[in-house]
Amino acid sequence: MTKTMKRKKPHLLIVDDERPVLTVLNEYFSMLPYHVTTVETGEEAMKILNSNDKIDLLIADIHLPGMSGIDLLKYCGEIRPDVPVIIITGFRTLDYAISALKHGAHDFITKPFELSEVKKIVDKVLRYRYNAQQRDKIFQFTKSMNLYFEIPTREVDPGVVASFLSKFLLNAGFCDKFVGHQIQLAFIETLINAIEHGNLELPSQIKQEVLEDNQSFENLRKIRLKNPQYADRKVKISFQFNHQFFSLTVTDEGPGFDWKTFLDEASGEELNLNAYGRGFMLIRHVIDEVYFNDKGNSITLIKSRQTTPSKD
Repeated sequence: MTKTMKRKKPHLLIVDDERPVLTVLNEYFSMLPYHVTTVETGEEAMKILNSNDKIDLLIADIHLPGMSGIDLLKYCGEIRPDVPVIIITGFRTLDYAISALKHGAHDFITKPFELSEVKKIVDKVLRYRYNAQQRDKIFQFTKSMNLYFEIPTREVDPGVVASFLSKFLLNAGFCDKFVGHQIQLAFIETLINAIEHGNLELPSQIKQEVLEDNQSFENLRKIRLKNPQYADRKVKISFQFNHQFFSLTVTDEGPGFDWKTFLDEASGEELNLNAYGRGFMLIRHVIDEVYFNDKGNSITLIKSRQTTPSKD
């Protein structure tokens, strides 16, 4: 006997400081196959997005007391990129709606609105989200995959690359969310090291010296990013995957470093927790095998499916 899977009721989070608007939307969608949560501020919405992973769609007025709708949109994109956002605005502020779309909103609603039109927009955005989730499921059937990127240093966003690769591993069934998050952090640290200590040639001791004065380090980093000598260098990323293991090789075009001396100093469990050492410690406790090339400008991370990171 085959079982038919029922799609769950979508859960809407609606944010508006006008109570009549919240009341109308809440009553309307609650009568339909939706779960609805309403709040009046962006700050309240932030707490729910952090604590409730069942939210399927965020609907937010662009003008909110305190945290604006645009700021909430950006925040949602950072912590819950899987949750689409619809912005509510007025006819006279359509320029704000355009700004919201540029910042990642999936659609917008104008006041005053017809509830039937709001439902059309909500259904369209949720259908897009559902289809995207279904596309992600295709990755669970991936037997192997090879990817190769060469990205100029000025264009590399470690968070974006790490999120893309770790999400693939999660969707492919290689790991659960906990392990996927640890792998993502390891990827970010690896890419940051290639950018800062490799291509930008910012020695780890400089970062350690200005650790309490982060602005000084950022200023130096910005100067290097404006200098073609450093900014035009490539970060080369090779990712190989099958259902037994994956490998990630990150190569920079910097001068390399004396990794043998570093590993000697970091032998055993005692590791100097300086700026570079902290990142390497995290990588070492998440990844099964770590290798450097002779020059010290290329690192390879290998992890097998059966192994889980230490939670110590």
